Amino acid sequence: MKNGTLRVDGGVVIGWNGEGHELIPGGSVLIEGDKVTYVGYEKRPADHVIDASDKLVSPGFINLHVHTQLNVGDYLVTDVTKRDYLGANYFVYGAPPKDRRPGQTPEGVKVGREFSMLSALRNGSTTILDPGGGAGDYDDYVALVDKIGLRSFFSPRYRSHDTYTDADGGHYYEERPDKGRQSFDEAMAFIEKHDGACDGRLQAILSPNQAETCDAAMLQETAAVAKKLNLGIHTHVGGNAREFIEIVYRAKKSPMEYLYENGVLGEKTIVGHAVFVSGHSGMMYPVGDEVEILAETGTTVGHCPHKYAKMGFALESFDRYLQQGVNVGIGTDTYPLDIIAEMRYASRIARVVDGTHMAGRPADLFNAATVWGADALGRPDLGRLAEGSAADLLVINLKDISYGPMRDPVTALVDFGTGKDVETVIVAGEVVIDNGTSTRVDEADIYARAQAAATVGWDGWAARDWANRDVETITPPAFPTRNAGK
Repeated sequence: MKNGTLRVDGGVVIGWNGEGHELIPGGSVLIEGDKVTYVGYEKRPADHVIDASDKLVSPGFINLHVHTQLNVGDYLVTDVTKRDYLGANYFVYGAPPKDRRPGQTPEGVKVGREFSMLSALRNGSTTILDPGGGAGDYDDYVALVDKIGLRSFFSPRYRSHDTYTDADGGHYYEERPDKGRQSFDEAMAFIEKHDGACDGRLQAILSPNQAETCDAAMLQETAAVAKKLNLGIHTHVGGNAREFIEIVYRAKKSPMEYLYENGVLGEKTIVGHAVFVSGHSGMMYPVGDEVEILAETGTTVGHCPHKYAKMGFALESFDRYLQQGVNVGIGTDTYPLDIIAEMRYASRIARVVDGTHMAGRPADLFNAATVWGADALGRPDLGRLAEGSAADLLVINLKDISYGPMRDPVTALVDFGTGKDVETVIVAGEVVIDNGTSTRVDEADIYARAQAAATVGWDGWAARDWANRDVETITPPAFPTRNAGK
């Protein structure tokens, strides 16, 4: 509680001993204001008590890659017939025909962000890194972070090249230096105005959009500003084969070499995805070792396994990156924003890729979703429960038939859990999710507005598609609908 003290009592607490997580069965966590002041077995006096008996008390998860918009296209990829998606990793909202730049209404942008923030928080992500996607009112973005109650690392994205689809469905780039400068200046203005807003829950991070959409001068300026203002950097790289080829063609070097030579990689940099790198089975580009570049520079990878599994691709591999010394965090990307399920996807995919059940260990996945992500953000007070840490924590119900008999709650969570098991979410000492429901906003209203906004996007799909195809043509439903009266 922000006013008074709060004790979370009786559960299996995942505490931090200074070197790693440890279990404290029947433990308690004492919160004073926005800080944890005690973690252990003592039942110290408190003004308010949450009974967590038979439940797991976990640090809040660090979701290292969340696009807070509806991304209506990504809802369609789970059962996909849209073959052109694989070559470019873009739907029409990302690379439309040039004369049909898709627009979103202000309400659509707002509800997309509101829905995504709430969904991430309800599923256990107390901190998100939002890589600057979308447009709209960025003052409104700050207001939504304040309203929903989570932490966000964010600033508007910028880029020097726009992405388009031509009349034959081919994907191409167009340099836009004036627009690039404008977007960079808008990001700097946002940072100056809003860094540290929402009682410190909003922190700025530089967001050069994607490696292939930013020229060398823009990346070099990003590196200089990051050093001057002591800010972290996020960019997308290794997201699709088309991007890799574009950088090799344009810069005559691999994407990681391109970022490295322009000063962007380093201990305060997070790269989203890093799937399509030299040596990946889908690349046929054996030159160099981009994973080694990541390791040597201390750069973190924001790993989003479910997004790529939907397309039939995978990181090669989670364990290989760790073994080479790369710090890896977990992100959910677009939807679903369930970081608990994302840990399981990461584990299972790692085992398939490496061909061994010894890969994708639950401890590594839990660390990636907590302390490794927090450390990448420069926040050693997040992702762990110890005296002095931020009071961001979860109460998770594991006593359910879906889990079965249990010996190790962390392994059980990674193997069987979902965000629906999260009962209580506390951020900065405030209970923002209670009994699985927001204490701050009307969830039913947000869901209804999100459904309406997504429907508008789907209904208008043909007007933005390069071949004028509607949604039913691009991705038919799993089963046909019976006509009324039959």
